Amino acid sequence: MQNKVKFTVITIVKGREEHLHNLLRGVRRSSLQPDEIRIVAIDDLPDVSAFNDLPIEVSQISSKGANLPIAEARNIGAQNAKFNHLIFLDVDCIPHPDFFDDIITQGLSHKTLIMGNPHYLESSIPQNFELNDLEKLSAAHPARPAIKELAEASDYMLFWSLAFYIPKQLFKVLEGFDAQFTGYGAEDTDMAMKISQLKSIFPLLLSPARVYHQQHPVHSPPVHQVEAIVINARIFYEKWERWVMENWLEDFRNLGLIQWEADGSTIEILKKADKNLIEQSYKPQAAYM
Repeated sequence: MQNKVKFTVITIVKGREEHLHNLLRGVRRSSLQPDEIRIVAIDDLPDVSAFNDLPIEVSQISSKGANLPIAEARNIGAQNAKFNHLIFLDVDCIPHPDFFDDIITQGLSHKTLIMGNPHYLESSIPQNFELNDLEKLSAAHPARPAIKELAEASDYMLFWSLAFYIPKQLFKVLEGFDAQFTGYGAEDTDMAMKISQLKSIFPLLLSPARVYHQQHPVHSPPVHQVEAIVINARIFYEKWERWVMENWLEDFRNLGLIQWEADGSTIEILKKADKNLIEQSYKPQAAYM
């Protein structure tokens, strides 16, 4: 990028310190360096003492309950950001060396919401990883469209918040993430619905600019998160008169955990997942959900 613009990278952390360290190692290797890295820690402060060469600012909030305030934490990161160009990275994402340069260049041209292109690491990586390691060990998500060039999303429900660019002014226009959503899911899809109402001016763009999503254990389906998913699905339905996370809702219904129909307007929890079901859903080696 010939004309350097100042930008802030925002990430949220709760535990996952090694993932955060890998993200920061990726930042160090980036061709375009951020002018601010704003880390919002939920509950416990991370140790970033090994990264004093990076422009890190850390703030802290309390979880205030069982479900993590991810939306609130992201909003705090944006509100406190010093610069007008914002890049949000989930803590388990490592930027490609050209990611910042590519997506900032695109942002300067289009001034809208731009989602990066995650590739998923299928195993753990060495601490001193190289780009070749990330390339060899990662793959695109099979349920996502292949992104060859910058283009408007054909389906705005495709927006995931794990890696994206947004101008600070647009973030304010959208009123950030809806902090009603806590815990698992829907706050990013809610933002996509908000921007879909403005798409003649601010389209959702999908970029080939790449990040690498670090492998970590998951529950699939996430039966341990039934309550949070149901609560967020209800909030989403009340706002938009359509459901979200339907694949998980279908799984929960088939497992007898909830009462729900895709063409209905209500959802009820019938029972919580027992220990056996939670253990059965645990996938320690999964690359993605």
